[in-house]
Amino acid sequence: MTRIIAIAMQKGGVGKTTTTINLAAALAGLKHRVLAVDLDPQGNLTQHAGFDPEQLSPTIYDALKAELDGQEGNVRAAIYESKEGFDLLPSQPELSLVELSLMNTLSRERVLATLLESVKGNYDFILIDCSPSLGLLVINALTAATSVLVPVQTEYLAARGAFMVLSTIETIRRKKLNPGLKIEGILLTMADTRTTLSRDIQEAVAHQFGAGQRIFETIIRRSVRFAESAVAGQSILAYDPKTPGAEAYRKVAREVLQHETR
Repeated sequence: MTRIIAIAMQKGGVGKTTTTINLAAALAGLKHRVLAVDLDPQGNLTQHAGFDPEQLSPTIYDALKAELDGQEGNVRAAIYESKEGFDLLPSQPELSLVELSLMNTLSRERVLATLLESVKGNYDFILIDCSPSLGLLVINALTAATSVLVPVQTEYLAARGAFMVLSTIETIRRKKLNPGLKIEGILLTMADTRTTLSRDIQEAVAHQFGAGQRIFETIIRRSVRFAESAVAGQSILAYDPKTPGAEAYRKVAREVLQHETR
């Protein structure tokens, strides 16, 4: 069965896009069929994968707009093959207009799920990079997903933001939009284990979420290599495969695969 994992957190700058592309590359490197979906109008995932959002057509925007206009969205036409073995469903700035149009749409929370239904059989994993909000596009992602991965930067404000995401997930379940939605896990990112603050945050997150939620054993440590790989339009696994960051995301991929068997 295809696993659709939404990478969601309402706070920006916590490593959602970094996690999406590097997890996609790591899973593809393990011979899994992977589709990465850019559901953020900023198009950071699209650029990180080496594409120019201004030059791509069609994108997920076109497929969603067709659905909102009462037509059948052709999501297959908007999927592109990356150089790293995974496929990409890219974004563009106009995607922000879809959020407004969704307000008056029938079954507005299920539009993305309807689109992905036609292609999900082609993939083992679909990873959805969500925008830093809890708007209707993110609600669509959570409704379509089988699980949610929550990146939490090791700072207090980011840790607080995780509670909002978990609360939204519970609402999605309670309202029967996606009653089987699971928590893939909380992934600690941008950690500087040399500082007392980062260590305190790690302990606090483990204390606050550990009893009821899964926390990845792997911790993503802060590294300038992540920013460099984004500028190069590559995952860190392609940009510098021997760096600790690349190995960390390989470990995250293995944890995701192990979680499937439990």
